[in-house]
Order: sequence, then C-alpha cells, then structure tokens
Amino acid sequence: MPTIVAFILVFGTIVFFHELGHFLTAKLAGIVVYEFALGFGPRLIQKKVGATVYSIRVLPLGGFVKLAGMDEAESEADSVDERHPGNFNNKPLLVRMATIASGPLMNFLLAAAILALYAALVVIPPTIVSLQPGYPAEQAGLMLEDQVIRVNDVKVRDLDHLISEIESSPGKALNLTIKRAGELIEVDVIPASEDGRGILGVGLHAKTRAPLADAVVQGFTQMWIFTRETVSAIAGMFTGAVEPEIAGPIGIYRMVGDFAAHGIGSLMFLAAVLNVNLGLINLLPIPILDGGWLLILIVEALRGRPLKDEHRGFAQFVGLALLLMLMILATYSDLARLFS
Repeated sequence: MPTIVAFILVFGTIVFFHELGHFLTAKLAGIVVYEFALGFGPRLIQKKVGATVYSIRVLPLGGFVKLAGMDEAESEADSVDERHPGNFNNKPLLVRMATIASGPLMNFLLAAAILALYAALVVIPPTIVSLQPGYPAEQAGLMLEDQVIRVNDVKVRDLDHLISEIESSPGKALNLTIKRAGELIEVDVIPASEDGRGILGVGLHAKTRAPLADAVVQGFTQMWIFTRETVSAIAGMFTGAVEPEIAGPIGIYRMVGDFAAHGIGSLMFLAAVLNVNLGLINLLPIPILDGGWLLILIVEALRGRPLKDEHRGFAQFVGLALLLMLMILATYSDLARLFS
C-alpha cells in the first residue's frame, strides 16, 4: 500500500471516530451541532440535515465538530442564543464533560475494535524474527522476516508443527519453502543436534485466528496494556526517568510507511497504537485539548460560576502556544532522525 494512502486512511479513520464520539454524545444530549466536518480547508461536499451541516473538506488529515455554545455558527440565522436548551453551556456538568470526553473514549474503543479484528482475522505464518550467528539457519542463508510456508513439501499448519519437524530432524536435511519479499524460494538446511533435538538457531513468531469472543477479550486487554504502558512512558518523560522521544508528522508518516510495507496486519496494529496515543494526548490537561476543556469545566464547577471570557481565552492561548512548541520540537526530532 502506498505510504500516502496508508497515512490518509489511518489518520482519517482516527480523526473521524474521535469527532464522531463528540458528535454522537452531543446529539444524544440534545446539544445543537452546527457542523460535523471531516478534513480542513474549503468544503468539497456538504449537506445540511436539520440544524447540522455535514461536510468533507479538501485536506483529509483532520476534522472537527462545531457545537452551539462552544463555536460560532456559520450564519446568524443558524445561531442559537445563550438561553437555548440546545446550547452546550446550558447542559448539566456531567453531560458537558461526557460530550468532551467521548472523543478520546471513542479512540480507545476504536483501538480495541481494531485489535479484536486483528486477533480474529490476521494470520501470520511462522516468521523468522531472530537469527543466531553460526547456526544452521544463518549458514543456509535464511533471513529475518522469512516466512516458512512448507517443510519437505508439506504445508506448515502452525508454529508447533514447524518446531516439531525441526526438533525431530537433528542432522537430517530439511527442505523449506520460504516466502521472502513476496516470492517463494527453496532452502535446504540441516538442523544441528542439541540434547538430541534438532535446532536451527532461529527465533520464530506466528499467529493464528482467534475465535470471535476470544478476539474481543484480546482486543480490550491489549488496548489496556498499550494504554498503561503509554501512561507510564509519558509519566517517565515528565519525571526524567525516561528519555523524551516524540514523533511529529514526518516521523509518523515514515512509521506508517514502514508498517504498511509489512502488510495490512502490521498497519492495523500501528493504527491501534496511534488511537491510544491520540486518546491519551487529548486527555492531557492543556487548554485547547479535550483534557483542558475538562479541567476548565471542573474549575468552573468548583467556583460555582463560569470563567470570564478573557480568562478562558488566555488559558486557550497558553495551551495553543504549548502545542505549537511541542509540534516544533517533534518536527525538529523528526528531521534530526531523518538526516542522522
């Protein structure tokens, strides 16, 4: 898959579901939605249904939802006033918080769904992931990422089947059919004997399809593991326990290209990881992000009255400045890695 197509597909899906979370919760809560847009820039397609304009815009890497009380309507005729029951600010605190939090939540759910589909649908034949120097596999010319399709003209059923064939053949030649870079090649290799068992000196990885119920459990379990590890890494960066390592658009674009080159399964795995990362980043308490809005709502609830417009505007300006600094740092890191 071309990198640009994969990049647009992955990020378009991530952003669409994030904004869909905000949109669905707002609609369920009776908040007036001025617009639900996928992409930025001039509109390519638009259709107004009720009070909401649905649009697709020129630049596919982004999207937004405009809510009454948080955003300006496109025209005065479409605007609702401060007392309108569909105004975001007139909804109970928990409803407003749920509307904000539903974007990141949708990213976590999408990550779990992708990982469940990965578990249920993706099959990975026994694949070489490591080679020990001086052992038969390396001497026979086997390489990392070689997939073992057949052994002695018998299709490899699973990893246990291949390991059994290797271990039962010390000193005996094995004919392996290898898939390498999309081509099938034949490799003859003689396992060495170690404690009476055959050994090639390889690390192998394989994956079979999981039943649907197990796949769903695996999806949510893996999503939780990714979330926990990412939170730990972010906390480590702030405390200095972990060396900061961030990627901007350039780095993520290259990463998508690398994963796409290994097939749809690898790309699905990366998409799940990116969904978790986006969900967590959006929950950071930085004004202008979803986490910043949640923090503002909590502060307003504790004060018993809304923040003044100038105070809220200043907080958002600071948040925007922090995001711009972070983007500049990430881009610098991307370029440093690119030219190092």
